[in-house]
Parts: sequence; C-alpha cells; structure tokens
Amino acid sequence: MYRRIAGAVVTAAACLLAIGTTAAPAAAAPPGTYARSHHASLAECDAAGQAGRHLWGLIYLCEPFPTRPDVYVLWVRV
Repeated sequence: MYRRIAGAVVTAAACLLAIGTTAAPAAAAPPGTYARSHHASLAECDAAGQAGRHLWGLIYLCEPFPTRPDVYVLWVRV
C-alpha cells in the first residue's frame, strides 16, 4: 500500500514538473535581455531607450506586451 501511494506521489510530482517547465511565461525575455520599463506608446518607449543608452548601450528593444497591446516593454541588454 505504501508503494502505491509513493508511486502516485512521484507520478503526480513528475507531471506537475513537466507542466511547469513546458508552459511559457506571458512575456518571455529575448535572450540576454531584461525588462527595464513599461510605456504607454512606442514613441515613449523609444525615447526612454535612447535616453538610457549610456547605461545599456545602443541595443534595446521596444515591443508590445503580449496580453496588453497598449503597453510597450523596453528590453535592454544584461
């Protein structure tokens, strides 16, 4: 009986682990970047990226948030 319970617990844990690792987050970061700030428009996001170029360099990315297309995320290099 204990072996059945232990087997069921191990199986359930493995299933939950597999589900957790395959689910993608809502806003997946591009490789080597992190979300610096959120903005109401693309122009505002681009202006913030240009203003902070001395901190993170010339490479930055502005893209709409997946679940809220009216919000733009500023991604900068790590």
